[in-house]
Amino acid sequence: MRSETILVVDDDKAALEFCCEALSQDGYSVLRAQSGAEALEICKRDGDRIALALVDVVMPEMTGIDLSKRLEEADFTQKISLMSGYSPEEVDRLIGQEGSGYRVFWKPFDVRLFLQMIRNVLDAPARERVNSARG
Repeated sequence: MRSETILVVDDDKAALEFCCEALSQDGYSVLRAQSGAEALEICKRDGDRIALALVDVVMPEMTGIDLSKRLEEADFTQKISLMSGYSPEEVDRLIGQEGSGYRVFWKPFDVRLFLQMIRNVLDAPARERVNSARG
């Protein structure tokens, strides 16, 4: 049984539900947020038990990279990864140099690959920022 808690942040309800269901079925505890503001509140309340924040790149009001920066500024020391359905070139343009150190998960997800990538991120050394993974 997995013991980590993962925060999934996505304004797309279908994508949010898919991620949360896949992670829950694999034994993870899952927290969900549909906006950056909601994610910040969850992290204030439960940040110490979150192992990974999985954040959509494109969201209204607060982008995924803006949320990631705000989490880091608030001393959120857990891992942060991004996810997107946009092309790698478009995501690179959207996140710019400041987001180049985050692992990126590409939608739509193959469940087994998605869960393996999550495991790889969780097993990586603490707060290691990795180059965007195309996979």
